Amino acid sequence: MVLPNLNWRAFIRSQAINIMSRSFAAIFAGYLVAATACGLLALIIPLPAAQSALTAMMLSFSFYATAAIWAFSVRTSWQAWRDLLVIGATFYIIILWVN
Repeated sequence: MVLPNLNWRAFIRSQAINIMSRSFAAIFAGYLVAATACGLLALIIPLPAAQSALTAMMLSFSFYATAAIWAFSVRTSWQAWRDLLVIGATFYIIILWVN
């Protein structure tokens, strides 16, 4: 069995892989940011529990959109992944600290 001679460095650095990685960062890491921001806001907004959760859920759409825009505005796809995951982890740590 003969494997084709692929240039893996060129394949990984291709534009298609870059766009796919940014898309996955926007979808999955953006969802992580939106979900953790929603949970954090639901805990810290000084309203009754139902109104606080509803307000946080409505605001989470703006966090998701901002994360998607961020994923495509940074220089590299690795930076997009790193920044979004760090923001999501930070929000989660704050949730654990507040709760």
